[in-house]
Amino acid sequence: NQETHPYQTDEIDLKKLFNSLIARKFFIFGFTGLVTLFAIIYALNLAPTYKAISAFTSPTEASVYNINKLPLTDSTKELVFAEFLKKISSREFQKKVFLEGDFLTLFNPDNTHIDNVEKFISGSIGAVEVSPPGVTKRELDLGFLTEIPYSISMEGPNPETIARYVNELVVATNDNVVNELINNSKQKANIRLKEIFLARKLILDKTKQRRLNKIEQLVEAAKIARSLGIIENNFNQIGDENITSNLIIAIGENQTLPDWYLYGEKALLERINALKSRENDAPFADEELFDLYIEQLTLELDVADLTKINSMQISNTAVAPTSPIKPNKRMIVSIACIVGFIMSILLALIMGALTNTEEETS
Repeated sequence: NQETHPYQTDEIDLKKLFNSLIARKFFIFGFTGLVTLFAIIYALNLAPTYKAISAFTSPTEASVYNINKLPLTDSTKELVFAEFLKKISSREFQKKVFLEGDFLTLFNPDNTHIDNVEKFISGSIGAVEVSPPGVTKRELDLGFLTEIPYSISMEGPNPETIARYVNELVVATNDNVVNELINNSKQKANIRLKEIFLARKLILDKTKQRRLNKIEQLVEAAKIARSLGIIENNFNQIGDENITSNLIIAIGENQTLPDWYLYGEKALLERINALKSRENDAPFADEELFDLYIEQLTLELDVADLTKINSMQISNTAVAPTSPIKPNKRMIVSIACIVGFIMSILLALIMGALTNTEEETS
């Protein structure tokens, strides 16, 4: 009896497996070809997806300078650019631009019925993505990157439409942020102008009240002067050695002569008439009134050049892409071919095993 070694058994089994695959080579090639054919048909029927990209950086120093010329505005380029990024990333604002630009029609060129418009719009703008600049640590350490652009991209089946939407979204966002800056400035200015108006009115009312109080004081002084027979003023009599002591009033240090004595009834009545006939109390008000007037003129003076105000600067606009980013049809067909080939081999081995079992049983 010849001894059977394990390696001889393995060699016989491998030969059987190889012969089984050779015997079913047409099945293997046919199955692999069929799977590959289905993959080709599937890949050819997939709609291509394009991607449009626009890039932008923070606003220029000149633009921020003009922004800060707006009344009661003090901002920086970082704050302005942050507001732009916040607005352009807002789904609500993206939807607003989508509707106002009639992109609902442009994204549905065949005019097919849309059951859920909100879902359609959400699906369309869901392909919009705002990306921070992709900068490596080494590039940052070099220190020559002063303005790093952000980007906004959109994916879709129509290259011209997605490029147009991206560009309109960037422009609309910039206009919206600038208009908000201008409107906020106007609102602050209007509120401050109302405060100035009330403050001026209060100062004028106080000045008028001081005038009325002075009139009352002068009326009383005129009565006293009349009762004492002092008709003319006594300025020329003060310090005159020839004047009798009856006309001189002894006053101590830090004391003043009364109006009725200094001016006399005639002068006092003239002053009363002058105060009563005064039409404008502004020249006699406090210096604060003048300061408020200067502030009012400053708020009402429009010195900002609105044409030079931007919340960002565009690095490059989106153009209609010429080649799709997906699907990768070659990869789909290649993977299908490899998977089909592996599956066909496994099936062939299973079929061979079943055939051998039937022969042994019979």
